[in-house]
Amino acid sequence: MITTPIWWAFLLVSPILYWVAPQRLRAGLLALLSFTLLMTFAPIDIGLMALLATFVYLSHSVPQEKTGFQATIARLGKSPWPIAVVLAYFVWSKYLPALLDALGHKASFFDLFLPLGISYFTFKLLHYSLERRRGTLPAHGFADFAAFMFLAPIFTAGPIERFDHFLKHREATFHWDFVAEGLVRIAQGIVKKFFLAVLVFKVLEKVAGTDYELLLADIGGTPAWKIWVFLFLALAYSYLDFAAYSDIAIGSSRLFGLTIAENFNMPFLAMSLREFWQRWHMTLASWVLTYVYMPLVGQTRNPYWSIILTFAVVGIWHAAWPVHWILWGVWHGVGLAILIWWTQLFRKRRSKALQQPVMRAAGWALTMFYAAASEAFATLAGMAPISDSFRLLGASLGLI
Repeated sequence: MITTPIWWAFLLVSPILYWVAPQRLRAGLLALLSFTLLMTFAPIDIGLMALLATFVYLSHSVPQEKTGFQATIARLGKSPWPIAVVLAYFVWSKYLPALLDALGHKASFFDLFLPLGISYFTFKLLHYSLERRRGTLPAHGFADFAAFMFLAPIFTAGPIERFDHFLKHREATFHWDFVAEGLVRIAQGIVKKFFLAVLVFKVLEKVAGTDYELLLADIGGTPAWKIWVFLFLALAYSYLDFAAYSDIAIGSSRLFGLTIAENFNMPFLAMSLREFWQRWHMTLASWVLTYVYMPLVGQTRNPYWSIILTFAVVGIWHAAWPVHWILWGVWHGVGLAILIWWTQLFRKRRSKALQQPVMRAAGWALTMFYAAASEAFATLAGMAPISDSFRLLGASLGLI
C-alpha cells in the first residue's frame, strides 16, 4: 500500500481535514477517510469486514433490558457467538483457499474474498470483543470503534493496537510536534524499507542466488559458515522490512495526533529469547501472552506446553500452509520452554550465575543464533519443501 501514490495523497490531505474538523467529528471523519482509502484497494474485502465489525459492535452495544429483536442482539454480546463468527470468518477467508489449493482444487471463488489485512483485523476485533465481554473498555461510540478498526496506517501490517490504548493516546489539540515526529518516523521507515532492506536483500541474493537457487541446489556442499551468513542476512532483512512498515505506520498515525504502540525495540540487543520477543513484534507477543498463553497456562498449569502451543498459534496466524510457519512458531516455543526450565533451575538454586557478564554475553550469542536459525523455516516458506529447511539446519551444524 505504501508504494502507491494514492496512499501518499491520503497522507498529505487527510491530516489537514482531520485537524480542521470539529473535535466531536474527528473520530468519524478519520474512520470515513481510512475506510474510503481501503475501499480503493479491496472494496469487497473491506465491505465484508465492515459488516463483520458492525455485527460485533452491535452485539456488545444493545442494553440488556431491551426486548424482542434487540434482546436477542444483547444476548449475543454475552455469548461466545461474536468471537466464534470472527474466528470462522478468519479461518474461512485465510486458510480455506490454501487448503483447497493444497488438495489440487481451484479456489477462485474463495480467493475473491481473501480480505486485505485480515490477520491484524482479526486480532483487533477479537481483542475488542473479549474486552467488551469483560467490561474493561472505556465508554465510546461507533465512530471511535470504526476509527480503531479501519485506521489506514496500521490496517495491513500492524502494529496490533489495543482499543483502550488507542482511545487513551490520541490528542485533542494540534501541535506542530506531531508533524515533525511523524515525518521523522516515516523517513526512518523509508530508509529501512527502500535502502537498507534492499541493500541486505542484494547481498542475500549474492550469497544464496535468486530465489535461493544456489543455496538450495547444493545444501550439503555449502560450508556451514555460509549457511549462517545466509540465515543472519535473512533475519536482518525480515527485521528491516517489517520494522520499516511499523515505522511508517506509527509515523503516519502520529500526523493525526495518535500514539500507536511500538512494535520493535532493538531486538538484536536481546540477551535471551524471552527478551527477544519483548523487543521483536512486541504487539503480537503481548497479544498472544494475554489471550492465548495466560488462558492456557491457567487451564494446564504447565508453562512449557502452554508456551509451545502459544507460538504454534503465532505460526498458524502467519500461515497454516505451507507448514514452515507452524514449525517456525514451534521452534520459538520450544526455545522459550527450554529457557523457562533453565531459568527456574537457577532460581531454585538461588544462583546468580546467569547475571554474570560472561553468561549474559553467551546468552546474547545463543539468542541471536537461535533466532537466525528460525529463518530456515520462515524464509523458505513457499520457496522450498520443508525437508530443505531441516537439511539447511543440519548443514548449519555440520551434520550434512
